[in-house]
Amino acid sequence: MLCAFIFYASLNKKFIYLGSKLTLANFSVLFIACAYLSFQFLQDNFAFIYVFENSSNLLPTYYKFSAFWSAHEGSFLLMILLLSGCMVLNNWFFWEEKWMPISNATAAFILFFYLLFQIFTSNPFLTFDVEPNNGTDLNPLLQDPLLAIHPPVLFTGYVLYAITFSLVIAGMFRGFGKELFKKLKFWAGLSWFTLTLAILLGSIWAYYELGWGGYWFWDPVENIVLLPWLAGTAFTHSLIYSKNKILLSWMVFLGISTFLLSILGSFIVRSGILNSVHSFASDPSRGVFLLSLFAIFAFSSLGLFFSKSVLLKSNWPELMSKQYLLLLNNIVLLVILLIVFLGTLYPIVTEVFYEQKLSIGPDYFSSLISPLVFVLIGLFLAEQFLSNLKANKKNTLLLLGVFALIFLVLFGTDLSPINLSLIFVFLVLVILLMRALVELTTTKDIKIMHKVLGHLSVVMLTLAVLVNHQYSESIDVKLKPGDQVEFSGSTLKLNSINIEGKENFDTVVARFSVNETSNEKSLISEKRVYKVGGVITSETGISTSIIKDYHIVLGDRYQDGSWSIRFSINYGIMMIWISSIILLLSMLYGTIRRHGY
Repeated sequence: MLCAFIFYASLNKKFIYLGSKLTLANFSVLFIACAYLSFQFLQDNFAFIYVFENSSNLLPTYYKFSAFWSAHEGSFLLMILLLSGCMVLNNWFFWEEKWMPISNATAAFILFFYLLFQIFTSNPFLTFDVEPNNGTDLNPLLQDPLLAIHPPVLFTGYVLYAITFSLVIAGMFRGFGKELFKKLKFWAGLSWFTLTLAILLGSIWAYYELGWGGYWFWDPVENIVLLPWLAGTAFTHSLIYSKNKILLSWMVFLGISTFLLSILGSFIVRSGILNSVHSFASDPSRGVFLLSLFAIFAFSSLGLFFSKSVLLKSNWPELMSKQYLLLLNNIVLLVILLIVFLGTLYPIVTEVFYEQKLSIGPDYFSSLISPLVFVLIGLFLAEQFLSNLKANKKNTLLLLGVFALIFLVLFGTDLSPINLSLIFVFLVLVILLMRALVELTTTKDIKIMHKVLGHLSVVMLTLAVLVNHQYSESIDVKLKPGDQVEFSGSTLKLNSINIEGKENFDTVVARFSVNETSNEKSLISEKRVYKVGGVITSETGISTSIIKDYHIVLGDRYQDGSWSIRFSINYGIMMIWISSIILLLSMLYGTIRRHGY
């Protein structure tokens, strides 16, 4: 009711101020609802079906609190609360702006349908007639500190893009001025930072928790999160055009698409049509409702976009200008988005229409996306030296000729494509690093660094991924306590096996040592059996260094007393995390600096 009235009041000049104030009332009511549900978890009130399905008497208190957002009903309620809170913040700081009423109306419109969805298909307050003595426990994979943090951060990223979307809609009605672009850059930058942080946290969790030894598996749900991230990356770059309003309609389209892709992702994950290690909740009836929501938002926003297209006309960028390179950057990102989109959804289409199950593996994504990543890196390089290239065309041609000659020589050798890629990315990394040092020493201005560091971190990340792919190794062995095995210059020894009891699970604890040139590292890997439900999980043992990780997963026990063990040596993992953090900090600094804080 509050959302409906906020929508009406925001579009009625007599009640605009009241509509703004009611955003706080709306947030307060939702906060009370969320606090009430959290209290039921902490009190072990299993009369609530949602508490029964996601908690137990033995669950540690920390996880009883995070169980609030562990499944569909609570996670959606949390996302609604976050969206309502962002509305309050938007009104608190920017109420005086002429486009705020339209932004409020748009956000209230979204919230209204979200709440209908929550009430009719995902109500977390349903109860049993008779209270059970205990719950079925929280999914063991979710009983991890990092995954308790990852979902709220992910929902925040989605919610911030909803606010960005509301500002884009407001701009189509009130016009895109300097102040609106300033706010759009702030919200879009914050949205991108939050969604990227969520993806990074999820990757770190997958690396140490799932025991697969990797950080990205092209899992369908991973891909679904990647879609709005790619669109959001293109959108954030397109906002750089705002100074001259170049390709304004393109920027508006990207802003709408980013939000719609986040809704589409929710539909696909919650509908039950995807099988994924991340799909903890699925229900076809919810999927139909979410698909209807997607249709409502898509038809209304895209219909508005095309009806206002005359007002969004703007100039194309000048050939080989910075804006032109950014447009090429956008196009490459959207081609990658299309590849991920088709690779994720095509198996669903073949199963629905042709009743044939089709699996698309990582090779499809890697083989198609890798060349495009190298094109992006080339665009980064051209952008950094654009002014130099324009000023001295002879030297530019000479430099390009030298590069072409180098790569012709390299192609004439027996080097594999992966090694050629490594050489190319390493050369670009060295050039960008030198560029960053020159900028710092000549300008003495740290502000310019984030522009170089953002691209530099992407190249570092690409190099680390290539190194990890090329040089990482693994072996499956059987060991008894006291046994050891030689592998890739390292000695792995199983020192001991012990059984220990914890609050809500029993665990087999295996202690290992890895020796390499008199340098010994100790690792612990576990196999847990949860007391409620009897679910078995493996806890990975990892020893990390800047160059490589030792990664151990304890498997099953054989009748002779030996244990199956997977021992991996993974290169470049730490560089993947470091480069991702540099990218995040660079984006956050740029967002804050542009807004004048």
